[in-house]
Amino acid sequence: MAVSGSEHWKKKRIKLRGGEVSCAANPLRNGFTLIELMIAIAIFGIASAALYTSYQHQQDSYLIQEQITDMQQNLRAGMFFLTQGIKIAGYDPTEHAGAARHKENRAGVAEFKFAVDENDNGTIENAEKIRYALSRDANRDGRADRFPCNLGREHGSGGLQPLAENVEALEFLYYLADGTTSTNPATPADIRSADVSLLVRTQNRIKGHKDTAVYFPASNPGHVTGAGKKVWGPFNDGYRRKLLITNVTCRNLGLQ
Repeated sequence: MAVSGSEHWKKKRIKLRGGEVSCAANPLRNGFTLIELMIAIAIFGIASAALYTSYQHQQDSYLIQEQITDMQQNLRAGMFFLTQGIKIAGYDPTEHAGAARHKENRAGVAEFKFAVDENDNGTIENAEKIRYALSRDANRDGRADRFPCNLGREHGSGGLQPLAENVEALEFLYYLADGTTSTNPATPADIRSADVSLLVRTQNRIKGHKDTAVYFPASNPGHVTGAGKKVWGPFNDGYRRKLLITNVTCRNLGLQ
């Protein structure tokens, strides 16, 4: 008599010495098949790849935002210290030091140097001659010759100390007592205020970015391109950049 497969596996009796042992056996409970394991591994691999891709994307975004934030903070800090220094140019509370008309005062497109009687003693000492310029701008045209290039401040002859890093370009545009403007006034004492244009960049290249923008300093308010018009860029590289322009009043010039 034929016995069905299901009935055959329902119960078996194994004869042993001293009695019988009953055991149930079911082939469907013996574990996973090789195909099932392969499918599970494939699904796990696909899920892991998706998670890693998402993580990498988030990590890249975080690093980019961190660089941009550092650049913006660097720009604001540099501009803050620069404008504070320009405001006190020619400070001479005793009116005997001649700070505003000191022989070493200089005002150029990318350099600003003025005497300041900081200790109120009526004389200008070496440490009271303050200069702002780029650390790597040999011809003083306001463009970094090479990197790293910093915006620096010098007291006396102690060398430039960095105020802002990764500076691409700097420009001073001066407003004079007669109502004209100049980037290189013949008499620094005639300056009444200045527009400061400061362009900085990120420390590293940004993946997938190409800077095709054109940046216009204060001397080009109409954003005109062409011969004789100052523009910065396009640089066509992977750095992010930001331009900040601020007007600063020279509070102590024109008082003597």
